[in-house]
Amino acid sequence: MRSARRVLAVAMGALLVALLAAACSDRTSSPAAGTFTPATPGVLTVVTSDLPTPGFWEGTPDHLTGGFEYELAKDLAERFRLRSVRVRVEAFNRVVTGRLDGADIALDLITPTPERERSLAFSSPYLDAPPTVVVRAGTEVPDLATAQTLRWGAVAGTTFVGIVGKLIAPHQPIRLFVNSTGMLAGLQAGQVDAVLLDMPFAVVSANQSDGHLQAVAQLPSSETIAAALPKDSGNQQAVDSALRAFTADGTIDHLLRVWVGSNAADAEKSIPLIRTTR
Repeated sequence: MRSARRVLAVAMGALLVALLAAACSDRTSSPAAGTFTPATPGVLTVVTSDLPTPGFWEGTPDHLTGGFEYELAKDLAERFRLRSVRVRVEAFNRVVTGRLDGADIALDLITPTPERERSLAFSSPYLDAPPTVVVRAGTEVPDLATAQTLRWGAVAGTTFVGIVGKLIAPHQPIRLFVNSTGMLAGLQAGQVDAVLLDMPFAVVSANQSDGHLQAVAQLPSSETIAAALPKDSGNQQAVDSALRAFTADGTIDHLLRVWVGSNAADAEKSIPLIRTTR
């Protein structure tokens, strides 16, 4: 009997350990939901508009070396058990009007809007991105009155065109650029005095400018970043589940710190807010 009791005790102990392990697993990971069916078997096809984009898409279209959204795409592919990621470049205006041309997903610092939702499906947001003012080093923007006197630039087709017009209402017309690379080059060259970017992108752009640019202010407007999918995509639930899991398990925060910078997490608290009455 003593031997039988010992066997039973060992068995019960093993069962208890297994149950505890399962409970811990349930608390620390999110089960996959939905089914992801790629346009090309085994491949996640991603579209973006601007390569390179500092901190988000590093390298060239032929040789990508990293970046927040590129690494996020690789993590999505791994979760969906796909063998590779294929990246295509399209104009931002095409992307946000739903012309993904066979891509599975767009990762392009895209803010969901009611207008865009008529052409695209959006995932759960994966970043908060308040509109942030970037200027040449030494330019001060302490208040709305000062901001209105500056020459502003924005990328055509972005929500920032409307935000600058509505919240800042600058005295001079907003200069439109095709992409963020050209806009930041124009800022450094003195073609404009200030531009508006998503906060994480503003932070990394300033960090990588060798001291030429600064993120000096944020505007009181709520902006989030999400993945865009073809309208009525059957993959939306799977992408939502993946991004929620990546947020819960720290993947998003890790990618942000590695590729955007350790100061990105606290930027919303450290970058001053410009008060507007609009």
